[in-house]
Amino acid sequence: MSAGRRGGAVLLVLRAALCAAALAGVGVFHVWSHTRVTNEGYRLDELRRAREALRAERNRLEIEVATLRAPGRLSSLARERLGMAPPAPGAVVAGRAVAVAAGGTGRAVGEESLRPAPAEPAVRRVAQARREAVAFGEAMARHQPE
Repeated sequence: MSAGRRGGAVLLVLRAALCAAALAGVGVFHVWSHTRVTNEGYRLDELRRAREALRAERNRLEIEVATLRAPGRLSSLARERLGMAPPAPGAVVAGRAVAVAAGGTGRAVGEESLRPAPAEPAVRRVAQARREAVAFGEAMARHQPE
């Protein structure tokens, strides 16, 4: 065999190997990308199920809050647990009428602050006040002379 034919045969084998390597690389990339898409699909399905579970929980909690805030329930709790009763006739004086009678603007002092707040923020405010009281007590204990 001549050197020219041998060089041509080697070149042909190298080209074939290069094509085979390129095809193998494309095949590996295809399998890898298909695996990634499948895994992300499973993850997306799992997240959708979690979202639906959270929505159901939120709906359940909204119903529970509405039930707990029902005026009839609050009235019965006030009477039974706290021993509260409706005020005697004439015992309640409207703040606006008092302010107008006193020459005011018709708006009672602090009227905006007397509006009832939702139950959840009130619970948070109480918890915050407790934390502040504990912190204050600890600070006082540290600075108290012995």
